[in-house]
Amino acid sequence: MRNAFLYIFSIFFLFSCKDSFNYVSRKGTIQEKYEYATKYYNKKKYSKAQPLLDEIYPLYKGKKEAENIYYMVAYSHYNLKDYLLASYHFENFTQQYSLSPKVEECWFMHCMSEFYKSQPFYLDQTITENGIKQFQIFVNNYPDTRYMSQCNEYIDKLRAKLHKKAYENAKLYYRMGDYKASTVAFKNAVEDYPDLPQKDEFEFLIVKANYLYAKNSILQLQGERYKKALDASVEFMKEHAQTPTIYNMDVVEIQDMIKVGLAKSEKEMKKKQPAPANSTTSF
Repeated sequence: MRNAFLYIFSIFFLFSCKDSFNYVSRKGTIQEKYEYATKYYNKKKYSKAQPLLDEIYPLYKGKKEAENIYYMVAYSHYNLKDYLLASYHFENFTQQYSLSPKVEECWFMHCMSEFYKSQPFYLDQTITENGIKQFQIFVNNYPDTRYMSQCNEYIDKLRAKLHKKAYENAKLYYRMGDYKASTVAFKNAVEDYPDLPQKDEFEFLIVKANYLYAKNSILQLQGERYKKALDASVEFMKEHAQTPTIYNMDVVEIQDMIKVGLAKSEKEMKKKQPAPANSTTSF
């Protein structure tokens, strides 16, 4: 009885092995691998579908199944969060199958892969900038795309990351007391990102950083730097004369301090000037 049970179990085990992923991946025919890859893909078992799809795609090139296989290849990598390869395959799909009705979708998914490749704001943002560029190229080519609202949403998220990096970098210089560097960083941020949410704050900090830079300078350099700070404050008030910000009154106070500092530095410089030598008359 026990032997009969073991025999039946062995037969069952052999049949189950033949149907398993391991058996198909090692010994299955191309057709079996295609069928199993499709089955796994449809069941969202991408970790099993992906290696089978990668293996059989080159063997199906030129055949009618190739387009669908490659479509699944790209999505399998995407769903496994391998955005580097997903981006490559989605972009390549749009070139290899340019007449496919799936081109627009795959181009959008290429953009989405670039979005997820983007690094945290405190790291290099080259990929983030490229992601924005890819979305913009996409919407330029498909101005009536059904993905338009999503594109705008993800562009905004990528730009927000650039804004945050610019903000944190500039504020870091300011907190460290490097007012010269922070002034440059604030100006660059405002010029590079006109839609920066902290634009008013940065323009105010340009004035304040210029003032603090002058105040903490040696006497010989204070006069020139106070004048630059005063110019920055005048520019701020001029720009926000019609649309006052919460910083207008603060800038007025800083202007007063700049004028006091400038007058004091000029007075001190006069004290340090050597007295004119007495003229002597020879007879």
